Formats: sequence, C-alpha cells, structure tokens
Amino acid sequence: MGRPGQFFKDPLFLILATLVALSLLGTWLYAEKYPGIDYYVTWVAADAVKNDTRHNIYEESSRYSLTVEYHNKADALDDAPMQKIAAGHIRELQMTATPFLYWVTGVLATGDYENDLTLWQLLSLFLVTISILVLCRLLGYSPATSLAILLPILVWFAPLLSNLRVANVNGIQLGLISLILWLLSRRSDGRYLFIASLLTGLLVMFKPNLAPMALLFGGAWAIRRQYGKLAVSLSGMATGGVTAVLVSSIWIGSATAWLDWFNYIRQFADGGPGARAGNYAIITQLSSGTSPLVQLIAAVLLCLLCLVLFWWGRKGISVADADNAGTDREFIENASLIAMACIIPMLTSTIVWLHYYLLIIPMIIIALRPWQEPGPMKTIPFLMLRVLPTVALVILLETALRDVIGGEGRTYRVVTTTTSVISLFLVGLWQLGRGIRDERRTAPRTPRLMS
Repeated sequence: MGRPGQFFKDPLFLILATLVALSLLGTWLYAEKYPGIDYYVTWVAADAVKNDTRHNIYEESSRYSLTVEYHNKADALDDAPMQKIAAGHIRELQMTATPFLYWVTGVLATGDYENDLTLWQLLSLFLVTISILVLCRLLGYSPATSLAILLPILVWFAPLLSNLRVANVNGIQLGLISLILWLLSRRSDGRYLFIASLLTGLLVMFKPNLAPMALLFGGAWAIRRQYGKLAVSLSGMATGGVTAVLVSSIWIGSATAWLDWFNYIRQFADGGPGARAGNYAIITQLSSGTSPLVQLIAAVLLCLLCLVLFWWGRKGISVADADNAGTDREFIENASLIAMACIIPMLTSTIVWLHYYLLIIPMIIIALRPWQEPGPMKTIPFLMLRVLPTVALVILLETALRDVIGGEGRTYRVVTTTTSVISLFLVGLWQLGRGIRDERRTAPRTPRLMS
C-alpha cells in the first residue's frame, strides 16, 4: 500500500475523498435530527438493570412499569429533547434484544440519554464507514474505487438512513463482520482464527439473526477437510457464546435471563408485524403466519443449500491447492459464506426491518470485486458479478428513481427489498456453485491463515 500522500496526486481520489468527507458530515447532521427510538428501548432496559430496579425486563408487567417510569423521568428533565420525543413515541417497551446486547449497551451508556445516543450514533456511522473501506481493501479495490462504493451508501442508501433514524445495531454488526473477515485474512498459528471465531460467537449472541454464520463457518472447514481449523473455530465460537451468556446473566442477576428472553422472543417472532409497520420480511409476503420452528427449518435448509453448492464448487480441489500461498481462494470463500449468512435471515425471518438490509453490503462488495480471471468477462459472470449486485444496490438508494417509477411508498419498498435480497442470494449461490477461481488481489497480500 502506497503512502497516503500519493493517493491525493490522483484527482479522482482527491475529489471522491472530499465528497465522502462532506457526505459524512451531512449524514451525521441527518442522524442528529432523530431520537433513536430503537436505541431508547435498549437504553431503558440497560439503565433499569444498572440501577437495580428489580424488574424482569422480559415480563409484560415489568415492561409496562418501565414504560411509564421512564416516560415520567423524561418529562421531568429540562434539557433532554431527544429522550422526551423517544419516550413519547414509545407506548410499550418491546425488549426483544438479548441479555448480551443489553450488557454491551450498559457498558457504553452513562445514564445521560442525549450523550449516550450521540456516542451510539457516532460509533455506528464510524463502523459502517470503516467496514466498507476494510472490505474493499481486503477484496482488492483501489482506494478511489473504495470511496466510489462508499459515497452513494453514505448519501442515499435507505437501510443506512433507516438505521440512523432508529439507532439500531446493524451498523455495529457490520463493523464486527469486517473485523472478523480481516482476522480471517491473516496468517497465524491459530490465534487469529480463534479470535475471529470467538467474535463470531459473541456476534451471534449479540443479535442471533446472524446465527447462520456459525453453521456456514464451521461447515466450510469440514468440507475443506481442514479439521484442525474446524476444531479451533468450534472452540472459539463456543467460548464466545458461553462468555456472552455468563457475563450477561451475572450482570442482569438472573440465571434464567436467557430462558426468559427466548420465551418472549418466540412469541414475538410468531407471525411478525406486517409491511405497513415497516417490516419487509419476504416470508410474510408469502404467508400470514409462520411459526418460529418453520423459520428455523427454512434457515437451516438454506444454509445446507449453500454448503452443498460450496462442496460442489470445490470438487477436484485438493487441500494443498486450496492453501496455495499464491491464491486468495480460502479468504474469498469465507467472505462469501459470511455474506450469505447475512442474507439468509432476510429470507427466512418474519421480522426484517428496513435497516436490516444494511447487512447486504458485504455481498455487494464481494460480487463487485475486481475481475482477476484471465480473459474478458463472459455473459453469465457479467450478469452475476456486475448487473445484479449493481441493481441490488441502486434500487435501495433514495434517489429520483423512486419518483420516476412512481411506486407508492410501502409497495415500492416491499418490491425493492425483495428484489435486492433475492438477487444477491442468487449471486451468492452462483459464486459458491461455480467455485472461487485462482484469484489474486490487486492489493498487497495479507498473510494467510495456517493450514
């Protein structure tokens, strides 16, 4: 990688860097206008536990009591405009997050909602920005192209704008995913793989919509017959999961905290709110009521489909060839499987808010990576690696395209989110079934994992 000053000799990079800086400022000013109603719910739960209110946050009576109590607290404050708006907007606190997510929120929170919301939004925006740049770097994008990918996401990407309005956790998830992929790009004697796996376990317990990561992550090592890495990966994920359960249970002060959460979320997830409430789950467009068991089975089947195609794409590849120091096959495979793990919940869950689609970004970046194979790009690769990911990104941008199409807001959003996620899922399946070819990143190699 060249010196930072060398990049600014390129006028394109200089212009794009300036536009990104201005866009970050504009996006931050946009976020400041909103009270972060999702964060408010999480913040109340964490604050109640920290203040030892003795409420079971997953019981209906406690949630009602906390709703009233914190509404009155907000009314009594003189200089807390965002807290007042959020408290006034929330009629019932639906505390659906895991105990571990509440613990993380509590660690970062100070008890001052205005300051805590600012810190949360800054962290989310920072992690989204850094994660996109890191993913682009790992996948061989030039600095200018990386900024070109980042710019429309900061300015127009509807899931990011939605995440900033409600202050949800999807930006934090995206940041952790990029960190995991960076760790997987490094050479080690198992330490980086263990840390990446530990973070995967923590990430799943933070918000279990990314549970497919664990299955696809472990399944990939088994298919490659790299059983040493499989053992390291499983031990890391188990360590992360157990740590999250123990730390959060001790913090809440209840040995049944996770069981209480599971019983509540099982009822909440049964059917899910409709699209009119902002839920754009594909499965709810097909069926008015889908039980949690059916959602789980669907997710497992899609994971198995990914692994079968992954196995098919690797037929004839020896372990020695897969670990060839001159290729980046293993990293691209891991990145593709993790990106698919982000998409599968959008196809199988009954609750998929607009900001959840922020997690399609890894697949878009993976699909659009620089073409490294010899010869021109043929029709099918061009369709899968250029047309579909571009369409998936563009139709989720808040641009004049929406006005040109003339679609009614809710219907337009249902159509665009469904089209985007299905397109990217097909792209991912095609890549896995085709097999990752002998690609080489244009950026200098980062050391690889151990065999």
